[in-house]
Amino acid sequence: MKKINLSELETFCEKSLVAAGMSQSDAKITAEVLVGTDAFGTHSHGTKNLFGYIKKAVAGGVSLTAQPEIVREGPAYALIDAHNCIGMVSSYKAMELAIEKARECGIALVTVKNGTHFGAAGFYSNMAVGKGMLGIAMSNVDPNMTIPGARGMILGNNPISYASPLESAPSCFLDIAMSNVASLKVVQARKDGKSIPDTWIVDKNGLPTTDPSHYPEEGAMQPMAAHKGYGIAVLVELLTGVLSGGNISSLGEIPSWCFVPEKPNGVSNTFIAIDVDKFAGRDNYIARSEAFMGALHNTDKAQNAERIFVPGEIEWEKYNKAKEALELPDAVADSLCELSTYNGISIPWID
Repeated sequence: MKKINLSELETFCEKSLVAAGMSQSDAKITAEVLVGTDAFGTHSHGTKNLFGYIKKAVAGGVSLTAQPEIVREGPAYALIDAHNCIGMVSSYKAMELAIEKARECGIALVTVKNGTHFGAAGFYSNMAVGKGMLGIAMSNVDPNMTIPGARGMILGNNPISYASPLESAPSCFLDIAMSNVASLKVVQARKDGKSIPDTWIVDKNGLPTTDPSHYPEEGAMQPMAAHKGYGIAVLVELLTGVLSGGNISSLGEIPSWCFVPEKPNGVSNTFIAIDVDKFAGRDNYIARSEAFMGALHNTDKAQNAERIFVPGEIEWEKYNKAKEALELPDAVADSLCELSTYNGISIPWID
């Protein structure tokens, strides 16, 4: 495990992106999203992927200079064409727009088409919390998940996140994909030569397997909770690819962002901001939320249980610890070191 200061890691990411051809402002946004994601402990979607984004740009699959464009909008909605810009930029600006519109209308939805991998949905839902609002973020992705009764990849695991403001903590939030685990975890297990639980993927015959060595060439992710995860993944697809008029995973219109670097990813994202002050009133909403969280915390514990967590509590504890020094798993540190060797920009690790 290597350690680094959050600000130093952001600076390294910014410099790397600028050296690759991105503007300083867009590099700052991208670095903020990736480093913030690592601070939450979601290392599969943080700075580990930075070199992959840069290599994809070199291969022609993503643009580091394109700018998202509003193509339709009204008081409480907007449609953005990302023009294949890096996903953090279009997503950050889309949630900013949703927040701005929600401040006037109480609730707003902004959907994005022709986007690319946007990292972790939880970062964007928490952007709304930073402005005193409830945030929801979601994305469709390339087909990587099977569905009940099927074999092979037919639907994306389509992540969704919500975040709601609190007083005792920055937010109550959840960030999940509809598969039992993120597909990148299966890929990492394959790289490490490790077996996996039989609830993660199915083999080429549609049967659960503990062997990741043939994924993603064969098999598919399993949806969480069977038909329940399947059904929510369909909802995310409707609210992203279908609603935006963008690409739909099940129609074969979205290639993998990392396994097909030369092709645009073409995903769609949707961001919703709700100004709680317009409804119950901010003070009342926060007070009731705290009472709600208190009831969850104080529920009678199961035998041998030591603590009950509310959604987001574990992530915020990791985030606060990361403010002192961020510990990065070897796979993340190795990827950053490879990028450092590639671009000649040093990484100021903490001894």
